[in-house]
Amino acid sequence: MKRTLVLGAGFGGLTVAHELHRRLGDAHEVVVVDRRPQFLMGLRKPWAVVGLERLDDGRRARSRLERSGVRFLQQQVTRIDPSARRVETESGTLEADFVVVALGAEPRPDLVPGLAEHAHDLYDADAIPALADAVAGFKGGTVGILIAGVPYKCPPAPYETAMLLDERLRERGTRGRTRIVVVTVQPMLLPNAGKEGSAWVGEQLRRRDIEWQAGRKIRRVEPGRVIFEDGEAGFDLLVGVPPHRPPEVIQGSGLEGEGPWVVVDRATLRTPHEGVFAIGDVTHITLANGLPLPKAGLFAELEGLHVAAAIEAEVRHGSPPPPFDGRGYCFIETGKREAGLVRGEFYAAPEPRVEIVGVSAAHAADKRRFEAERLKRWFGD
Repeated sequence: MKRTLVLGAGFGGLTVAHELHRRLGDAHEVVVVDRRPQFLMGLRKPWAVVGLERLDDGRRARSRLERSGVRFLQQQVTRIDPSARRVETESGTLEADFVVVALGAEPRPDLVPGLAEHAHDLYDADAIPALADAVAGFKGGTVGILIAGVPYKCPPAPYETAMLLDERLRERGTRGRTRIVVVTVQPMLLPNAGKEGSAWVGEQLRRRDIEWQAGRKIRRVEPGRVIFEDGEAGFDLLVGVPPHRPPEVIQGSGLEGEGPWVVVDRATLRTPHEGVFAIGDVTHITLANGLPLPKAGLFAELEGLHVAAAIEAEVRHGSPPPPFDGRGYCFIETGKREAGLVRGEFYAAPEPRVEIVGVSAAHAADKRRFEAERLKRWFGD
């Protein structure tokens, strides 16, 4: 019996594992390894910040994968030998015919002096309850949302959080006493969506009297203020978006390229090592304009579907799937009942072709359905 070893049980890893078992059944062993016992979609974090939803309602035990015929191991990956398709964990050694690296990207607030100590981390689920309490008790002042480094997962999330905060504070009657400011190190608000997409986000913020500043380099964060290269700013409540990096186990594994991220062929998602694929946030795929493919769950899912088809083709000695085309979409919530839809052909040249479809209640409902459908598919409810 052939075996596929999937490292990481996020969007990409869950998708490839589920799809492989659907395609090949019990004749092909699928083993998923992740150090964390539970799965939680990042989209719940902004909801929890403003009291719309509870984080726990979106958590699912990864052990439930066993119900669908996928073996789950809660273990820490300590070493990857891609040339031998061998993986070491804290509990032993695993070998496979195919390896799919889907270990994601990790928030690294430690890379920005003072960020971990003096800002609430929007990307750390364990930090969300304290941030939600701070928002619930906020009486007025300046709220800062600081995009402190790149890349980071789910590019629209900080802007969604700003707009959800605006709505929540208006409902409570404290918005008139509150200034909301989004500051990013990036040259524009949403570089992957281009100038037009960034202008659209900027207009959505302007309509809500949310200020924004782009291209501000950060030196450090201190209690109540951020020190930039061109000045400083004070905040009564600071929400941090830290830079992300691949897990430490990638370093020295032979999977990384010139930078820290895993290198893949963007059409096949194969690494230079036979039988080894990589998908999702742990990879760096350069687009025609030099920017990276966005680190978003939907892309990890689409890549997982492609890799599952490719492995099936090898196992069955069939034709490989068409090249991965870099098309994708995501939602941008502008409030608890409305969202816009971003659609893109990210492999297009000389620039990705991205459009933002107007705000509607239907898009917001689609985003809720997006979560519910995947939780049911992967975990049974």
